[in-house]
Amino acid sequence: MRSRLTVTLAVAAVVGLALPGVADAADGSPQPRTDTACNDGKATTFENVVVRTSTSTSAAVVTTALKGQTWACGTSSPFRGGRYTACGTSNGDGWFYVYTANYSGYSASACWG
Repeated sequence: MRSRLTVTLAVAAVVGLALPGVADAADGSPQPRTDTACNDGKATTFENVVVRTSTSTSAAVVTTALKGQTWACGTSSPFRGGRYTACGTSNGDGWFYVYTANYSGYSASACWG
């Protein structure tokens, strides 16, 4: 039993390394992994997502990043902020600082990959 568990964990680790930025949900659909979304200094939205002036859902809206758009990221690790439910994540609190030539602000990290 222990050997089988070790092999299973090793395979899971290899699969996780082979597919950075993507994790599988129970239904097999790709889900964002916020710990790797901005490692290369940019991220792409999984769906339309609001960009705000601070890390709170009550902060003023700067603009909306449309599904599939790529924006630059200020840091590879999300900031901790207000709680949100978005992009398949409930009670999330990670926020990325994202920007383009025209807009900048904070957005729910669960929506970027």
